[in-house]
Amino acid sequence: MMKPILMILGCILAFNCHSQKKKDPQLIGKWGGLLKDSQTGSSMDKIVLEFTKDGHFRQHLGENKMQNTIESTFEVQNNKIISADQRTKETSESQYSIKNDTLTILYEGMENKYIKLK
Repeated sequence: MMKPILMILGCILAFNCHSQKKKDPQLIGKWGGLLKDSQTGSSMDKIVLEFTKDGHFRQHLGENKMQNTIESTFEVQNNKIISADQRTKETSESQYSIKNDTLTILYEGMENKYIKLK
């Protein structure tokens, strides 16, 4: 009698854990905005965030020859984007919301808005 109960509990736990990690189809694509200085809050540089269906996240900072790209992976959990830098494996977590064509990200107490690029 105990084995079937444990089996059912295991399935429920696996299903619940799996359902928390998902991709938000609204998030997929490119979003443009301005990078803000964490000390002053003033706009510093152009930034494009790119979220792909296969879980890749790229941050394109600057423009033309001065552009720098940071490659990461991401997952979505409970209205949070959890990203992991591919080089350093460092993870970061930020709250997000999407309304119409605007992505709002709250990271370390600073709010940034990005517009969906066509």
